[in-house]
Amino acid sequence: MSNLTNKMPEPDLVMFTGPIGKMVNELDPFTEGSKVGVLTTLLAGFSAAVGNLPGVGTGKGSMNLSFWPVLVGPTGVARKGTATGIAMKVLTEGLGTFGINNVVYGCPATGLGFAAELSERAIRGVAAPVLFIEEEMDTFISNSKRDTKIGTYLRKAWDGATINHRTSQTDLVIMKPHVAIVGHVQPKNWGAISGSKDATGGTYNRFFPVWVMQSKKLPVFATPNPEEIIKKLGNRFRQMVNFAQEVTDLVVPDDVAEVFEHKHREICDALTTGNEELGQYTERAMAYMIRIAGLYCLADKRTELKVADFDAALALVHYMVETVTYTLPEAESDGSDIPARILAYIREAGPEGATSTEVARKFQRVRAAEIRAITDACVQIKTTKMRSEGGRPATLFTWVEEIAEEDQEQDPKPLLVA
Repeated sequence: MSNLTNKMPEPDLVMFTGPIGKMVNELDPFTEGSKVGVLTTLLAGFSAAVGNLPGVGTGKGSMNLSFWPVLVGPTGVARKGTATGIAMKVLTEGLGTFGINNVVYGCPATGLGFAAELSERAIRGVAAPVLFIEEEMDTFISNSKRDTKIGTYLRKAWDGATINHRTSQTDLVIMKPHVAIVGHVQPKNWGAISGSKDATGGTYNRFFPVWVMQSKKLPVFATPNPEEIIKKLGNRFRQMVNFAQEVTDLVVPDDVAEVFEHKHREICDALTTGNEELGQYTERAMAYMIRIAGLYCLADKRTELKVADFDAALALVHYMVETVTYTLPEAESDGSDIPARILAYIREAGPEGATSTEVARKFQRVRAAEIRAITDACVQIKTTKMRSEGGRPATLFTWVEEIAEEDQEQDPKPLLVA
């Protein structure tokens, strides 16, 4: 059971980048919903609308872009429905019939029901994209335990693999399923699947939990009407989708791929390293980072990914990991990954670096001496004493990508991998 004893997740502003991030910022004055909730709903809706053709090319083939966020927060004060609601108004305004024909409120909790929903919209056996909005994820989780096939079909849908449902009375074949799901759930009920067969077996680690809370209180009678901004953003959303539907392959240039391997992948690995409880929820973190980066790229009407796309995607993955450790305290790591996480945090801070105060605030259970020992042992961290205005001066930690050969010879400290 979740006790919510850890620090509440805080979103990095980097995730609100690009056209979709700009939409979230423009909608924010009109809603009490969490910006993260609005962002992830828009990304999920976009991932559904673009269809199954666009994919990010990897060495193992093309990775589809379907996105399954789950908004986690207590009933009433989380404003989960409020966040999803205003995002869906943009989608409905922009895409018209898609919002009627391809959006399903309520995700079937049986294999037959799920397959039937996809089959009804399929053309010659090839699935049309579907966006499921499940506002009662608590009930879905409970009901789905009675049908083993729903877990199998969800896993196939996440991968875009053919779904076959055959019984003595039914024969359904759905090829190239393309599904996006937005779920709402209470923390205690999301926590209840921890350690379950569905979690460790791979069904629920396809979902992407994000913590949401009411962002503000708006005046009941004086809040401006969002109608005009919804129309404007709906038109912008439609243009993004029109572009994306003509794209088949997204490319990661060599220079971007190199940065990804040495920065984003290592940071992601460090974030999701810990114990088994954490691993079952974050196993697909890197795959999601690539998918989300692809969505940021397409939203900007590009076919080549940039480092900024991965930066934004990594910020969301980081927030997902913080959501897991906040709602499931038992999923906290055993501590063996702390050095890698600290180095990843400093590296993620970029050229501006991170102060010793910021690092200590982020890793509250690690003593200052231990933090200093970790940073001193890494040749790629530059330390600078900051000017003091009273009290002990803070230290600035900056990650240096290039290390001169003579410096390595003079200071043969072991390199800790982030």
